[in-house]
Amino acid sequence: MRSRELAFRKHLAFTLAAAAVAAIPSQAGAAGPPQQLIGKSIVLSWSNTREQRDQKPDGSWTNFHTVQGGHKLILYVSTTGRVFSRRINTTKSGSGNMDQVGSEASGAYPVSTPSFSGQTMSIVSVAEGGAGRTEINFDSGFTSCTARVSYGFEAGKTSVMLSPITKRKVETRSVQNGAVNCSVQSGNALEGAG
Repeated sequence: MRSRELAFRKHLAFTLAAAAVAAIPSQAGAAGPPQQLIGKSIVLSWSNTREQRDQKPDGSWTNFHTVQGGHKLILYVSTTGRVFSRRINTTKSGSGNMDQVGSEASGAYPVSTPSFSGQTMSIVSVAEGGAGRTEINFDSGFTSCTARVSYGFEAGKTSVMLSPITKRKVETRSVQNGAVNCSVQSGNALEGAG
């Protein structure tokens, strides 16, 4: 059990380091999306299990508990090459959205930075105490994709961010993501998306 925990911690530390490196602007990121993705949408969906606690209306905190969540990420690459995104988080408490254009700040939510390199799109989201990374790999014609979502924590820290569902802070100490479904679609899948 101890070796499994150490391996898990090493994986999280590596994920966080990779996310930090990917967040640094690069020539690949500055070049913009591949022409094959212009006017198309990338849609991802996955579930995860989190250990978290929630901030109460009075500012105090609940105890840590297990939360099952469903997630959907819709990305649209406009005809001008700008990346529009909407992440929809769903739990038994309801659902909420986080919208963003490019790397522009999205209010109180973590900024997600998209970058492109060859046939891979990476999105890094940095929050207090942790960072998430989404890596999308496309086939040669950019007509299909596979994806992986991971989350890492700073050593000895938990991650705190605003919940798009409750509009209050949540503190997370572990995240286990499931397999990701990924598809490429023509047109803007954000239109009419909840």
